[in-house]
Amino acid sequence: MIPEGDGGATIDGCASGAYDDRWRQFGRHLAAAGMADETIVRLGWEFNGDWYKWSAHDPAVWAECWRQIVGAAEESAPELRWDWTVNRGAGQSVRDARDAYPGDAYVDVVGVDSYDMYPGVRSEADWNQHYAGEFGLRFWADFAEQHGKPLSVPEWGVYPGTMHAGNNGGDNSLYIRKMVEFFRSMGPDLAYEAYFNDKGNYYAGSLWGPTRVPQAAAAYRGLYQG
Repeated sequence: MIPEGDGGATIDGCASGAYDDRWRQFGRHLAAAGMADETIVRLGWEFNGDWYKWSAHDPAVWAECWRQIVGAAEESAPELRWDWTVNRGAGQSVRDARDAYPGDAYVDVVGVDSYDMYPGVRSEADWNQHYAGEFGLRFWADFAEQHGKPLSVPEWGVYPGTMHAGNNGGDNSLYIRKMVEFFRSMGPDLAYEAYFNDKGNYYAGSLWGPTRVPQAAAAYRGLYQG
């Protein structure tokens, strides 16, 4: 949401329009390439966490930053679509991510990133926390529906790596099955979903190239290849 190479860049600056020229350029480039009508911009993802520079510590200012960006980019690329993506559960920078919702006119897709952790899905009760718990998958699906938007799950996956050791489900075929069941239950209200296929030791959830979680990979293949 803000220039990464500028150490002094802030969300407040964005909200005041300080970086609008960069977003106008972004829109012009996509329009010139003929890509604007097939592009979804997942802007400021997981803003309700506290691990990115664009975290929404002041949700009202953050929402204004979003509106500035969309307005600037769409001056030359009005066909762009914008995915407002939260992290599942109560947030750290802003507990209720809805406080940073920029408005229906500025959002095309409501997204939620959700991994197999806090808790790892080892039982129906664990899955129920992911699905029906506070700010869970069902909550955001309902929020999307209330606002007339499709839901996306731009990042999901098993998470057996070192970063959240002890709080994940490991090589977990149950989690894979439950997530795919959820996707199928959404029907046409699901815009898209994307498995996070990273082999790094911090995550170690790669299903392919290399396969680091053979049980999860077998479940995924079975569900998607029949």
